[in-house]
Amino acid sequence: MSASPKNTRAIPFFEQTSYAPVSKDTAPIIVAVNLKTPENIGHLMRLAANTGCKKLWIIQEDTTIRNTKLKRVAGLAYEKVDWAFCTAGELEQLLPPNYIQTALETVPGSENLFTCQLPGAMALMVGNEQEGLPAWALKKCTRAVHIPMTGPVKSMNVSHAAAVCLFEWMRQITFSPHSQTPSTGHPPSEGLL
Repeated sequence: MSASPKNTRAIPFFEQTSYAPVSKDTAPIIVAVNLKTPENIGHLMRLAANTGCKKLWIIQEDTTIRNTKLKRVAGLAYEKVDWAFCTAGELEQLLPPNYIQTALETVPGSENLFTCQLPGAMALMVGNEQEGLPAWALKKCTRAVHIPMTGPVKSMNVSHAAAVCLFEWMRQITFSPHSQTPSTGHPPSEGLL
């Protein structure tokens, strides 16, 4: 079986089109709680690298996850992202005090992701693929947000949901007209191809 082809357009595109990195003082932190599959952790590593996250904390009862699957899915992000396992008890000391713990969860009182203002310094809490965030994690969160779903299926893969949330955070915090972070993305001067 041959290796899957890589997106050869992305590298030259981003060599010509650059965006200012997110400030490390407020870059998001992802906290993944009890995820069941190493593939989802690998996807979160890649997402953390795509969005300039400060850290990926992985809270797992079983830390013997197969690193080969993590590395395969995460790709370059495996080495580029600051990530580590921790326990639930350690998390409070590890998060910077100015970070708002925000649950990405469908619980009573959660806010529509697209109509609320996300915190500038956000620790995004995501839970396992079947049960979501456990009660102890929800109690630590100051707020909860959900992705409005208008179709017949009302659930998403945890890494996909985290991607929607983090790119919405980037849109609000980094790319809003009131943002202090300039972007230098340029539209193509000619046709797309």
